[in-house]
Amino acid sequence: MPENCADESSAHESPAIETPADDDAQWLFAGDPQTHAASLTERFTEVFGRAAQGVWFAPGRANLNGEHIDFHGGRCLPMALRYGTYAAAAPRTDGLLRLRTLEPTLDTGIVEICSADVTRTDAGWDQESDVADWTRYVSGVVWAMQQLIETAPELALAQSFGADVLIRSTVPIGAGLSSSASLECAAALAFTALGTPLGRANPGDGLARALTDEHRAALAQACIRAEVEVVGAGTGGLDQTTSLRAAEGTLLSLDCRDFSLVGTDVSFLLDKHRFLAVDTGQPHALATSEFADRRAESEAAAAVLGVGRLRDALPETPRQAHVDQALQKYDDDATSSPALTGLDPAACRRRLEHALTEMLRSERIHALLTDGPEVAHHDDRTAALLGEILTAGHASMRDNARVSFPIADQVVETVLAHGALGARLIGGGFGGSVLVLLPRAGTERITTAAAELSPDIRFLAVDPSSAAHMV
Repeated sequence: MPENCADESSAHESPAIETPADDDAQWLFAGDPQTHAASLTERFTEVFGRAAQGVWFAPGRANLNGEHIDFHGGRCLPMALRYGTYAAAAPRTDGLLRLRTLEPTLDTGIVEICSADVTRTDAGWDQESDVADWTRYVSGVVWAMQQLIETAPELALAQSFGADVLIRSTVPIGAGLSSSASLECAAALAFTALGTPLGRANPGDGLARALTDEHRAALAQACIRAEVEVVGAGTGGLDQTTSLRAAEGTLLSLDCRDFSLVGTDVSFLLDKHRFLAVDTGQPHALATSEFADRRAESEAAAAVLGVGRLRDALPETPRQAHVDQALQKYDDDATSSPALTGLDPAACRRRLEHALTEMLRSERIHALLTDGPEVAHHDDRTAALLGEILTAGHASMRDNARVSFPIADQVVETVLAHGALGARLIGGGFGGSVLVLLPRAGTERITTAAAELSPDIRFLAVDPSSAAHMV
């Protein structure tokens, strides 16, 4: 270990995780933030032998539409969850990160990392490292925030920055609800408060007032760099942007060409309807080869069309005819394009069709919900149209992106058969959760039917919530 990273340790303790349930279906509850913060602060002292300087929270997210297109510049429709990651932290000046999670499946006691040893590589983190995988998301954020010295110096961390950090998550790991981004963003906000010029100049609650949307956008970009360049996962920035820039009661319309946001108050829709996330119990991992293969195939299809990102293959206001024209151009040019060398042209076409139709679905939702206040007078019709778009999105995830899996398909079929208006797989796929739009009056009927599919299924309420903040 380098000289500026002191050798310190603490005893291992294994906390219990509460998962309340009713008689018919298992529900995961977000819990009270103040209670979580108080408990985590107490545990921090037990684990690290000193007091935490604060607790920060960053939410997970559910995406109404826009899967596998953020890295293509498409529009995404996310909302932040009440579930997320809590980080209690205190700063160090020796460049040492001492990290521990209270997630039972990941907790191995305190993990120590010298921040000077965290570097970018073309392949992401050294896969031979024996450092716990989850810690890469935190140490990667330190590295990325150190790189802000040129572009956002008020948010930059010094090379000697270190911290003690204790993590508790209320969002299921691997459920497609952005647990990794919520971890990154909670850490980024904690490190901003503890180790940046902006944080030092605005202690305590003052930081919330000092942090502009531009600051939050810069922190989101740092978290994206951490996940792409240090962890080695192919995120496009949807998750981090949502976690740091969301708003209470608001569905975000995120244009991933420039990360500009339009927020829509959807409380009118949620008077008689609700969103639920159904955690299938089958976890996913975005750093796996399947996700990377899907992205490579869609990027190859973009090269066949002669565009750097697939959103540029469509006009500003796309229609189905524009999608058809792009697919026809692909069919005409695929056989002679060197971009497909070593790839299956049919698979690349399927990824292309998913991305283009997903972009079209996003633009339809954007237009539907941002046409003005008159939308609120047609909540039943709006909900029905949204449901249709959700279900069409699942069919594309299943048939074109080919990232769905049997239990997710069964959940979609079951909830639709029992009165849901729409349902789709969300997240990167190969595991994770299904987002369901349903009438509030039908909640018990629909959840009871879905729960019978597997004992591993759990339900989470999806209420558009606020962005990352100090608790």
